[in-house]
Amino acid sequence: MVTVRPLRESDREAVLGIISAHFADGWSYDLPANDAASGTFVRVAERDGEVVGVMALSVYADRAAVRDAMHLFDTADPLPATARYGLVHAGYVSSAHTGEGIGGRLLDRLHAIGVDRGVTAFVADAWFHGGDDSPKRLLAAHGYDVVHTRSIAGHTDGPCPKCGTPCVCTAALAVRSAGEG
Repeated sequence: MVTVRPLRESDREAVLGIISAHFADGWSYDLPANDAASGTFVRVAERDGEVVGVMALSVYADRAAVRDAMHLFDTADPLPATARYGLVHAGYVSSAHTGEGIGGRLLDRLHAIGVDRGVTAFVADAWFHGGDDSPKRLLAAHGYDVVHTRSIAGHTDGPCPKCGTPCVCTAALAVRSAGEG
């Protein structure tokens, strides 16, 4: 059985290992701090005492703040005007557990947290790639609509840290109304 719970400081090493395993050539992703007071909620999925996934939600009151927090886009123009946004990020599942619904469980939990905090639109600036762990299917299955894409093929001087060469990566800005699902 999978349990979804808040990130503990003792989870950091395991979580960073999960994240790093999704990248090549020493690339990684900085995990945000779990800080409800500032509006960031990091959740981990745990199975039999082992952390097997992580995902975060940051809550913002305006589009400019969402724009500043995104990694793959520098515009929030495609986002709907709404009272409160929930930016979903840092979503990774251990390769050994991909396809078991863990990402969906994490996303569902973050949606519930966001709704409790007044989020009216969820946003993901996602890295769609050719791998089995691409967030494209997860987001579509949870009611997200892709509102903007751009190619990020060739975004590095060497091989792509996700799909290798030739790169097929796309940055996708996806949005879901809090009332869906």
